[in-house]
Amino acid sequence: MKKVKYGILDTDFISKAAVIKANKHSLADEILSFPNYRFFCHQYMKQEISKSKITALQQWLGEKIDRGYIICYSDKQILLQLSRHISHRCFSYYRSFLKKGCDMFSASFYINHFQALDDFDSDIVNKEQIDAFLVILKNCEAQIKSQQSYGEIKAFVLAQFLRFVFDAEACVFCSDDYGARYGFANLGQIPCISILSVFLKLVFIGYPKEKIDPYFNSYIHWYTESVNYQGYVKVWTFSSGTNRRIKVNLNPILDDMFAGKYAARRDGDLQKIN
Repeated sequence: MKKVKYGILDTDFISKAAVIKANKHSLADEILSFPNYRFFCHQYMKQEISKSKITALQQWLGEKIDRGYIICYSDKQILLQLSRHISHRCFSYYRSFLKKGCDMFSASFYINHFQALDDFDSDIVNKEQIDAFLVILKNCEAQIKSQQSYGEIKAFVLAQFLRFVFDAEACVFCSDDYGARYGFANLGQIPCISILSVFLKLVFIGYPKEKIDPYFNSYIHWYTESVNYQGYVKVWTFSSGTNRRIKVNLNPILDDMFAGKYAARRDGDLQKIN
């Protein structure tokens, strides 16, 4: 029996994967059919998407959660499940998960926003205590600006929770923000899968090129239409005794994947095989 793999979906990733389509079938749907995977998201991602103007994406996510394709955890569910294992220490464990996630992005992020959580102290755990902790957490979160990578921090909390409760190492299907992926992979020791490296995963799973091509063409179309398009993507190569990122044309990358010229790095970037 093959080992089940755990995948955590973040907002930026799923928003992009949902608009990359082949014959009205989205790349996000294809990802959810990966063999031996269980997919999770944090309730915060659902909230972020509910604020977007893309009604179809809201409906898609709601349907996938309702049908059990994606398991959605709220902070309350995380605390309740932790409490079954470690009683009142669930609060300190949650704080440690959150602090480690904050530290991936800034050493001062937790101190600036969540110090009030450190004042919460309880030697019992019940519904009232959990609700009181969550009120403080919500008040802290209200200070955070939307651009401050908090969705990635919530994904990190979820990954730590899954590791502790299920003894499962999760990977994060995450944004194209290199800083966020670097934090997950190198500081959090959690492997990442980016939109681009998903195509290499499809190759490794055994998808034929004619099935991947329409998705890749849709990805190229989306990428070239994006406001940050610069005519290339960055990949890693080993040259002159060191690894460095270089610019490469996006169009031939899928053919190069099938030719065995790329490997996936832990941070979700592609690595040229020389």
